[in-house]
Amino acid sequence: MLAAERGKEKIAVEIKTFLSDSPLTDYHAALGQFLNYRLALEIIDPTRVLYLAVPMGAYEAFF
Repeated sequence: MLAAERGKEKIAVEIKTFLSDSPLTDYHAALGQFLNYRLALEIIDPTRVLYLAVPMGAYEAFF
């Protein structure tokens, strides 16, 4: 996960690669981790917005 700030805007980016043989498994793992990280950030740093970065093919197939 990467964290960044620009002025008052604070973000975190979770980067996923979708490299396994099962894109569906990768999707479920990425979504589960994203939800866990989002919950943790709400507790630790509620002003930070979490984004999920995925390859374009995964985005078009699942999102």
